[in-house]
Amino acid sequence: MISSTWRQRLTYTVMSVFVAWHTLALVVAPAPLSSATVQNLRVVLQPYLSLLRLDNPWNFFAPYSGRLHLSRFRYTIEDKAGEKRTFDPEAEFSWVTPTYYWFRGWYTAIIEYPDEYADNAAAYYCRRHASMHPASITLLEIEENDFTRMDLLAGKNRWDPEFVTQKTIKQVPCPAE
Repeated sequence: MISSTWRQRLTYTVMSVFVAWHTLALVVAPAPLSSATVQNLRVVLQPYLSLLRLDNPWNFFAPYSGRLHLSRFRYTIEDKAGEKRTFDPEAEFSWVTPTYYWFRGWYTAIIEYPDEYADNAAAYYCRRHASMHPASITLLEIEENDFTRMDLLAGKNRWDPEFVTQKTIKQVPCPAE
């Protein structure tokens, strides 16, 4: 058995090491990658930074004074008969689950880098909705416009058509069956 004095010292030491580790992570995370020291520290700290989503630039710590406009990913399937159906894949996940953040990252990549990711996403959705016999998939970015507290109190949703601007990312034909 460990005596209570040694247990207290061990606990204090472990807590001190954790506080030092976390402080180091907070300092290294937003630092520019031009430093060799920062690059070497990030190799060790990256799993911890990613786990707690601390991998952010310095402005992460500053308050945002402007209006933050959100965007959301949607897609429309047009079947062979010309009927269109729109899907909001982000609505399938709860924001408290890790799956939401993984898919949100994928959707953001599709929106920001359509040349690299749009064709793969469209092919995935063509296969996923094969029972609808899709002719094409249109990938969309839905950008939030001004949504006020009064709109919320009136029972409106920030993603209703009157509060968003829709931009087409890319339209991709589905392969013939």
